[in-house]
Amino acid sequence: MNIILNGLQSNTKRGDIVLPSAVDLTGKENYLLKITNASGKENFALPTATDDYACFVCMSGGAAAADTAGEAPGHEENFRGVLKGTCSPGDTLSLADPGTAADAGKLRKTPTTTGTFRVFAIAEEAGVDGQYILARRVSERTVTNA
Repeated sequence: MNIILNGLQSNTKRGDIVLPSAVDLTGKENYLLKITNASGKENFALPTATDDYACFVCMSGGAAAADTAGEAPGHEENFRGVLKGTCSPGDTLSLADPGTAADAGKLRKTPTTTGTFRVFAIAEEAGVDGQYILARRVSERTVTNA
């Protein structure tokens, strides 16, 4: 934001933000995070549903209540996220099922099975399980498969 043109944008900034961790995020670099409310204070947490707004890439995870840095990639840049399963270039990517705790915050090829999924990015390369997949953020949309 250009604060010279609009002084009301005075406490905005570009790039990463640092918030306390709602849970232990140690070792969760490149996982996707969401902002949650803890008694009126913002913090970072892993997604808990496949359609959460988890648009922040964890840059440096911290223990519970410790500082964690996250950055929301723009549409003009690519990023790397942790992949669950496999994908091909051009596949849309959404959140992996957080019902399996180890998968919360990972990306996966958007399923065609029944459910609601938030499409977050497009794969820019082929990927295998556990890879830091190169992806490009797209305008988010929710897909519901019957």
